[in-house]
Amino acid sequence: MSLMSCFESVKDPRRAQGLRTSLSQIFSMVTVSYLCGYCGYRSVSIFCKSNEDLFSELLGLKHPVPSHVTFRQVLQSVDEKELIKAFNTWAASYASPESGDWVSGDGKSMNSTVINYDNKTQDFQSIVSFFCQKSGLVAKIQTFRNKKKSEIEVVLELIKDLETKGLILRFDALHTQKKL
Repeated sequence: MSLMSCFESVKDPRRAQGLRTSLSQIFSMVTVSYLCGYCGYRSVSIFCKSNEDLFSELLGLKHPVPSHVTFRQVLQSVDEKELIKAFNTWAASYASPESGDWVSGDGKSMNSTVINYDNKTQDFQSIVSFFCQKSGLVAKIQTFRNKKKSEIEVVLELIKDLETKGLILRFDALHTQKKL
């Protein structure tokens, strides 16, 4: 299953008039950029423009690579749950852990998502990922808002998908709870 075909299941929030680049093409460019260490809207756009010939050939782009404004608008308006579901579907086809595999889970807060940083209502978005040691790939991700859930709750939800597979799970000290 290709990355682009998985991203085709995500609903495009943009109006159809004047679209030059499909949602799956944009997500594929963003994913490759992130894998190469380019994480901001401008740096993703610069990376994609510097590799425009390659992206045009591989993704079938008929127009130039979009600007950083397009990347920003698309990423901010897309349904996050649909996007994560599409990514997890793609990842499962490549990083499906088998019995005896080591799987590491960890949560990280996402840059520039903090609100009310200076008071008790502080909130930020985080992401938990499960990484397969054998394949070297991320098997599953899930995001959460710090105010609504904790990393422990999200990890427990993700473990439910893996319980019957006989995996060796590794976590940081936060997850050394008796109830786990």
